[in-house]
Formats: sequence, structure tokens, C-alpha cells
Amino acid sequence: MQVIKEFGSNELVYDNVKNGSITQSIDISDETININYSDIIDTQFVGGNVGPKFEQLKRDLNLGVYSKAPCGGFVNFFKVVSDKGNNYIVYSGVNEVSNSHYIVTIHKILKD
Repeated sequence: MQVIKEFGSNELVYDNVKNGSITQSIDISDETININYSDIIDTQFVGGNVGPKFEQLKRDLNLGVYSKAPCGGFVNFFKVVSDKGNNYIVYSGVNEVSNSHYIVTIHKILKD
């Protein structure tokens, strides 16, 4: 696992009440990944879509058992495939600020 790109605390934030589009493209060197925020929100209670890799990714990033993401949200690791077929993991925090109102903050892009 290698950190490819890091974002500042308020650099890449999605608010499902204020933002219209649920998808966003991020350029990584010579390829692009597409993030679907709705998919990240849907997997918030299981920590993303990485399955058993979740605990290992938390250890790799020095996160404790009860750690939250830097934004204070639930830790989420979401695997995406780039337009060139490479696997990446989006490390984000998911906050439910009120009933069905979510804010997703992207913190890092990791190479899978």
C-alpha cells in the first residue's frame, strides 16, 4: 500500500445536501479515477468495500481500533478502478451531520 495523493482537511469535501453531482473525477498522474460519493455513503457502516483488508489498511495508516478519520467521521476505504485498469483505494471520512445528511471528506488516495 502506497499513498499516491493527499488532500487538505477541506480540499475535497462532498455534502449530499448542498452538492448536486454525486460523482467526481480525480487525476492521478496520467490516469483518472471516478469517485461515486453515494457508494461511499452506502458503505459507511462497514468501512467501505475492501472487506477483510479494512483492518490491515487501518494498521498501515496507524489508525487505532476506535480511530476516526481526520475529519472526525467514520473511516471508509473504498476501492476504485482507474480508467487504465489500476486499483486504488480512496481513504475518506463519512459524517452523518443529521438524519440522511452526509458529509464525505477525501483524505488520501492509496495504490492497491
